[in-house]
Amino acid sequence: MLTSIASSVQALNPKPSEKTFARALILWYRKQDRKLPWRERFAATGDPFAVWVSEIMLQQTTIQAVLPAYARFFETFPDIVALAKAEEEEVRLACRGLGYYRRFRFLHQAAQELVRRDPKGHAWPKDFKTWRELPGIGDYTAAAISSIAFGYAKGVVDGNVERVLCRLLDLRVVVDASWKRSFQKVVDALIDPEAPGDFNQAFMELGQTVCTKQNPDCSRCPLHKVCQAAQNQSQHLAPQPKPPMAFEDVSLHLWILEHKGKIGLATRHDEARFLKGSLGFPTAHEGKRGRFTWDSEVTCEPSPMILGPFRHSITKHKIEAKVHLYKLSKPLPELEWTPHEEVETRLLANLDRKAWKLYEKHRTRLDPQLLA
Repeated sequence: MLTSIASSVQALNPKPSEKTFARALILWYRKQDRKLPWRERFAATGDPFAVWVSEIMLQQTTIQAVLPAYARFFETFPDIVALAKAEEEEVRLACRGLGYYRRFRFLHQAAQELVRRDPKGHAWPKDFKTWRELPGIGDYTAAAISSIAFGYAKGVVDGNVERVLCRLLDLRVVVDASWKRSFQKVVDALIDPEAPGDFNQAFMELGQTVCTKQNPDCSRCPLHKVCQAAQNQSQHLAPQPKPPMAFEDVSLHLWILEHKGKIGLATRHDEARFLKGSLGFPTAHEGKRGRFTWDSEVTCEPSPMILGPFRHSITKHKIEAKVHLYKLSKPLPELEWTPHEEVETRLLANLDRKAWKLYEKHRTRLDPQLLA
């Protein structure tokens, strides 16, 4: 597969003495001067921590969702040493609303490992391989951090890069793992060793802002003249769309438990089907014959007071969730009893936040005896 596109790659970057693919891409990127807080923080401080946190937050998350969380995170943890010293609950709260919380647990663990190596937080990995060895760091993240923060020449391959390459080479294919491996070799061959961070960011930004899935703006593309799909007017065919995801229907129950004005929150265990390790309402999945599988140590009986259902989705799962309300005469010791006014700030997952909003919506209409 790689051999079949080698000649096309050579056409993109024919001679080092010419204005090559990489140079054109980097020049375009530097002219854009897109203001993003992680770029500005790294430019001002040179701290790799700024790059690392952004790359973890941006995994499967939009830039708009990350912007407020990134600012909040650095208000709490200005450097790697502060993060390493934090409790896991503090890390969760700083990242609330972003989902996929396992990545932040790994971020915390990796920070602790690096600070163990050097209490001042200066034991930074410098290359792709060493970054790859840390918890929660895959190929893409290791390449992004090592290239942007340390100038290590390793190309990134994400969905944006894949789409740009497919159009440049007019590859009308469904991108799978074998294509990703080939694309990695292509990007490594094209990367500018003198500015690998700018090259990688330029490649990704081109896919984010110009070579988009729908209606690419080819008139703004710095690579338009060497793009085979543009020449063939086949941008809509390269790449081919992936088969639609098959969704699974899930029946979920959440319990809002009250005791003397406080709400009981539970930590989901590491074997939970969803939202492992997150703090939220006691949750159970309803299986065959109405059997419940619990996500924490707390179990409850179905409540006569059901606030109502709501719909939610997590990856390939379509969830119908029912919210139960119980007033307890005695507090369960397994729960963290939280004052009403503090509950929303402690809820990390959107699933729990939706349940809480439903509760707040109906609260004034509920039986006063239930809320006493």
